[in-house]
Amino acid sequence: MTAKRPAPIHDKEEETIPDTSLPVFHALIYPAVEGVAICAEYITDKPAPVRKKGYAKDKPGEYPYSLDHTALKTLIENCFGAYDDLKATRWIIYLPAEETVPPSSQFSSKKKPSPKEKKLPLVPMYIPVLLCPYETFFQIWKAAQNTDKNYIAGDSFQYISILMESTVRLIQNGRFKPSLERTFAGYHAVWVPALSPQDMEWVSDFSSRMPTVCRYAIPRVAKDPYIYKPETRVEKLIVEMMRVIIRAALGGYTLKEETDPFYEPSENEMQFMTDLLGVTDPIRNKGFERTFLRAMQDWLTFSSSRRFAPFEFCMIIKDPPEGQTEPWDFTLAVRSEAEPSLLIPAEIIWELPDHQSGLFPQAAYLKHILLAGIGLLTSSSSALWRPLSGSKPTGGSMTLKEAATFLGSDLARARRKGVTVLLPDWWTDTTYTPRVEIHARRRDPTHTQTRIGLQELLSFDYRIAIGDESFSPDEFWEKVKEKAPFIWLGNRWISFHPDAIQHALDSFSRHQSKGGDTIGDLLRLSLKKMEDSAVPVSIHAKDDWVADLLDFFRTETNQAVPVPKKFKGILRPYQEEGFSFLCQCTRRGFGACLADDMGLGKTPQTLAWLVYLKEKEKPTTPSLLICPMSVVGNWEREIQRFAPSLRSWVHHGTDRCKGDDFVRHVGSYDLVLTTYHLAARDVDHLKTVPWSAIILDEAQNIKNLHANQTVAVKSLTGERRVALTGTPVENRLLELWSIMDFLNPGYLGSQSAFTNRYSRPIEQEKNTELIQELRSLIRPFLLRRMKTDKHVIDDLPEKMENRVYCTLTPEQATLYQAVVLDMAKNLDKVEGIARKGAILAAITRLKQICNHPGRVGRDKTIKAERSGKVSRLIEMIEEITSEGDSALIFSQYATFAEELAGMIEKQGDTPVLLLTGSTPRKKREQMIEEFQASTTPIIFVISLKAGGTGLNLTKATHVFHVDRWWNPAVEDQATDRTYRIGQKRNVQVHLMITAGTLEERIDLINQEKRTLAKEVLAQSDEYLTNLSTKELLEIVSLRDSLFRGEDA
Repeated sequence: MTAKRPAPIHDKEEETIPDTSLPVFHALIYPAVEGVAICAEYITDKPAPVRKKGYAKDKPGEYPYSLDHTALKTLIENCFGAYDDLKATRWIIYLPAEETVPPSSQFSSKKKPSPKEKKLPLVPMYIPVLLCPYETFFQIWKAAQNTDKNYIAGDSFQYISILMESTVRLIQNGRFKPSLERTFAGYHAVWVPALSPQDMEWVSDFSSRMPTVCRYAIPRVAKDPYIYKPETRVEKLIVEMMRVIIRAALGGYTLKEETDPFYEPSENEMQFMTDLLGVTDPIRNKGFERTFLRAMQDWLTFSSSRRFAPFEFCMIIKDPPEGQTEPWDFTLAVRSEAEPSLLIPAEIIWELPDHQSGLFPQAAYLKHILLAGIGLLTSSSSALWRPLSGSKPTGGSMTLKEAATFLGSDLARARRKGVTVLLPDWWTDTTYTPRVEIHARRRDPTHTQTRIGLQELLSFDYRIAIGDESFSPDEFWEKVKEKAPFIWLGNRWISFHPDAIQHALDSFSRHQSKGGDTIGDLLRLSLKKMEDSAVPVSIHAKDDWVADLLDFFRTETNQAVPVPKKFKGILRPYQEEGFSFLCQCTRRGFGACLADDMGLGKTPQTLAWLVYLKEKEKPTTPSLLICPMSVVGNWEREIQRFAPSLRSWVHHGTDRCKGDDFVRHVGSYDLVLTTYHLAARDVDHLKTVPWSAIILDEAQNIKNLHANQTVAVKSLTGERRVALTGTPVENRLLELWSIMDFLNPGYLGSQSAFTNRYSRPIEQEKNTELIQELRSLIRPFLLRRMKTDKHVIDDLPEKMENRVYCTLTPEQATLYQAVVLDMAKNLDKVEGIARKGAILAAITRLKQICNHPGRVGRDKTIKAERSGKVSRLIEMIEEITSEGDSALIFSQYATFAEELAGMIEKQGDTPVLLLTGSTPRKKREQMIEEFQASTTPIIFVISLKAGGTGLNLTKATHVFHVDRWWNPAVEDQATDRTYRIGQKRNVQVHLMITAGTLEERIDLINQEKRTLAKEVLAQSDEYLTNLSTKELLEIVSLRDSLFRGEDA
């Protein structure tokens, strides 16, 4: 079907030019534009009228025969099909024209230009085009191969079509490879051509034949557009179309992460393959680690250099005569890749005639390989300039200094360029590889203090060992000549890396503390095992005292300590292990973190340790336990239950002791309990006591490094330090640093050093090597067990989690949309802190609207039917209580929790308890006892911050999270009020989510965080304040018009 011919574009002073021919398509390319431009014209024998103003070389005129955008789009639809991603724009083409006469419409025809036209100057002309993305042009090109020719293919269209066909053939012949491409967003894996020399010759020849209209085409830009060379235009199209075609061919391929049961690909490897498949994966695509990037670049460079060479250049090195250090002779040769034993020496190749000679390939080809290899060698190492300075080098001899240079740093450079270097067998023999040994002993063996701490001074003796011999560093370097990577020792040559050994020795000095070697240095060296060193490193104890320390650091399990008889309880096996861990760690003066999963019984393990402390070590001062107010009562009950021999006292209330009275009073007790809040307020009183031990329960309360309570707690003096937490990392790794800095000050370095070494690479780059290194460093001082590990506890029932999707009522949807529209309208008008404040306020309003419209609307009436979420919650509560079960309901908003409790209470006869931050301590304890003792269904509504930790509520078998918190660890803590030891029934967790709203985004983020929860990065509402307005609106906007209409 032929498109109806539209009126051509022309100046007002020109007349319309009629014709009856078929349309002619053109294709234009410009490397800086992502896509192919298509334009069209109608050919006519009638020339355009004379242009009175003339055609200027620097001012484009309108090409009078072209189709406008509308007609062009219609024509493409008729010929090739409809496409929605074509962009209308205008380009400039250069055509021969007289001063006042426009060019003929035959610039695209197959006939050659006349001699007169060849002499005409090229003048710029505007022409309407539709810019096609490369993927779309590929579809148009395929359609052009299969449709009736109801059009004429101009020479530029034919030219591009031939280039497309050639690209397909290149792919079919395997002429492509993976590569790394750097963009403003970082490195990405891409496909690129892998052209043979013959291919490159074809590209060069084909580029020289590019039609004039395509050669000089440019987009309509401001001033001085860059005219790309034809080769650049051709290469750009080959690259882009190759990627499009390969990805289209791989479109049905699914990347499976477990393709090999014996190999688990790294995240970097998976991302590399994902990039090549063209799969968009924003969660996974977070950039490559530097080590992976360097290794991949080296591999790609090496593999590319060998791709089309059936023969390869090689260098064969021989060691000096026995007992001598020079000369180092080498020969050059060409080796068959198919038969590596076939070596053709350079001296033979230079003498071969240019014609084919016997079994050898063509001499010119071998000489080319030889010359190319010599060029790579000399560009890799200046040490080879002298030996290879002749006109037809066949080999040479290196002095000791030259051999040291080449075999040292330059060998790896030459190999990366694709040069094969054959070395003596001893070069790869690791039997006698030098290793670094550290011999450690206690600096003052007369020191008798049992608790030593990480600052105890040691003496380190560094030795370099080879076989059965060892040398001091000075002795070793005396034997090494010219800093060579080899040494003659014991009638044999031994290879090593001088820089690696020096780096290892330098690393030791970096690990040392100011003022001398300490136990902290020994621990870091022992556990890291110098993972950043390229030489083997071992640590040896020179006395029994250091041997005991090394055994403690390296052993996964702690030596068992008998549970004291005065502990009134039975510890499970894993709890006995935790108790022994506290004993062994603190006995040596180290701080200990018991980080068991919530509900595994950190309290009885700690109380057993305190009883042991009182019985065995007989401290002269009391211990101090700091915890949240919500768990003080729980600690009092557990002390009476498990450790009645401990005299305990709670420092709390308006009439609490202060000053000298405080010091005298606490001296009568074994254990003093107080809260984080009071620790900050009464820090001056607490500082006056040299505590036997300081225990932090829910130690994540000191995660804020600059908070008053954190500063206060770390300023206290304690002979022993213990931290208890179920979530050592909630949001950021600096929280872990803060806890470890309390336990063992200085061990993980300063805050800034820890951030640079661990936090930033792990949180931003997901550096798995540093994650493992950090785990090794903290392992001796941190013990963590999970409830889900059946090796820890095998009688805990299952926890089942399900998402309850609720709908908005029309009232809620209206309010929600109004807040979103207000954000869209006003956010760009404010900046800085004001913008962040506006975002946080809007997010809070959206969350509360999802809960109940009465929280933000004018109508403050609190009725269940006004909220889709509350209505669904009450339906589920009625079902649960009818089956005889009890439930916990958590909300992050205390006021809403109060209103929710009231609505639930009105709906039925089930008792409803309410716990918020304003609940008095005594009433809190009474409600907990009432809930646990109830023999009938009961509901407990709790505000998340007031009761999310420290409570034992195993009566419940259902947990509802009514509104979602950004931190999944906080939700898990709340859930574990019932999913803990003592729970005999399955626990069902209901996550209530308002569909199509911000809450779905929170749920998605929390799922991602749980995947990474052991190491890194959670967020809060604060993270939203850094987004652009567009990104923010994409998160909070209502999706799919999800709201609950009136009952039909």
